[in-house]
Order: sequence, then structure tokens, then C-alpha cells
Amino acid sequence: MKPFTVCCLMYGEYPKLAERLLASLHRFDDTACFDLRIGLNNVCAETARIVEKYVAAMPHVLTMVGNPPYYKYPMMRRLFHERPITTPHIMWFDDDSWIKRTTARNWFSMIEQSLQTAWMVGSIWTWSHWNANQIAFCKSQPWYAGKPIPKAIKFCTGGWWACRAELVQRHGWPIPELEHRGGDVLLGALCHQQGYRMQHLTKGVAINANESGKCSTSPRRGFDQRPCGYSYVAKPAGHWWDGL
Repeated sequence: MKPFTVCCLMYGEYPKLAERLLASLHRFDDTACFDLRIGLNNVCAETARIVEKYVAAMPHVLTMVGNPPYYKYPMMRRLFHERPITTPHIMWFDDDSWIKRTTARNWFSMIEQSLQTAWMVGSIWTWSHWNANQIAFCKSQPWYAGKPIPKAIKFCTGGWWACRAELVQRHGWPIPELEHRGGDVLLGALCHQQGYRMQHLTKGVAINANESGKCSTSPRRGFDQRPCGYSYVAKPAGHWWDGL
């Protein structure tokens, strides 16, 4: 069994990003260490041709074409759940993340080894700007375990991360309410509630990076919106006679 299912999201008219990411993955293809799934959200014809080139060169590839309004998380949900994942681990790439050219050939093995003790690896940040509605939304989730919501929530930034497939499958991640923003912080909250250890690991990968490979400096593209749960209103406690 291959250890990873790698999922990549391509968006818009950015063929150079698609080429850079897929070329970086193709370097590792002869090790047979991953299945590849690619989501195409409103991509241009040139990006589609690039994807077709790598699909032909890497035959274990599944592609899915997105639907308007081309949000991130509906496509992620399709990539994770529309066809069952059978590998023990999942790895996610936004199209402005990629594996660096200098990365050692045993990189996937190193990630796999880290996931023996951690449930999730990536670039860990903290978020301390949740409003009361978002906290209430978190508490409404089936994975909420009653732990206090920390003022600073640790999370793996969403441009690249890897996790045990069990995490995604057990909790149906990403949840249907997620559209385009806030998923990485919410997943961090889930890991905190469930006691899933996260490990900071960025070796060998450029995450949401600019042309020089500096992480978290890629220009924002496409949609923006309030984070998931920002306007959530908790339902008031009911009475025994409700619904009679």
C-alpha cells in the first residue's frame, strides 16, 4: 500500500503555479509513495493542458472539475470523500506550495515517520481573533469535547499539511459548512479538542510561497470572505414541549 494520497488544488489562470507544483511531485513518482488527486477550480486552458501532461506521465492520478463558485473546501471535501481514500496518510497542497528542488528523495518517508507520533504536521501558527460566534460554532460541532477554547489556537496553515487519514475519515473533514476561509484554524480547534498532537514541520516544502520560495508571501488570489462561523447564531435552549 502506498503511504500517501496527495491532493492538490489548482485555481484560476496560474499555469506556472500548476507546472511548478506538479513538476516537484513528479520527481518522487518513481518511488510509488503516493496516489495523486487534483482539483481543478475554474482553471484556464493552459493549466488544463499542464495537468493533462502530468496525468499522462503519472498514471495514478484522479482529477475532479469544480463547480461555481469554486470555493476551496467543497473541492477538498470531494477530493477526500467522493472516492474512498485507502492510504494511511493524506497530504494537501494549495497550488502556490511545492516541494523544493533541494529536498532529499526520502522526504515522503520522513513525513510518514513524523506521522507515527503526530496526527498532523505542517507550519504551525496561532490565531487569537475568534469572535463569540465562532466560539459558539466550535462548541456546536460533534467533535467538541468540552475543553476550554484557548485564546491562541494552534493550527497548521492551510497551504500545505499532512495528516493521518483517520482524522479526516473519523470527523468527515472538511465539514459541509466550510466554504473558502477559516478551515485551517477550525481544524486546529478540532485537533485541540480531540487531543490530536500537531508537529511543526516545514523541511523541504515551500508553503504559500512567492517565486523565491519564501513561505506565506504568495499574493492572495480569488475569493475572500468572513471565516466559517463568523456570523453563527446559536439556537436557544429548547423546552420539553418543543415540537409537540
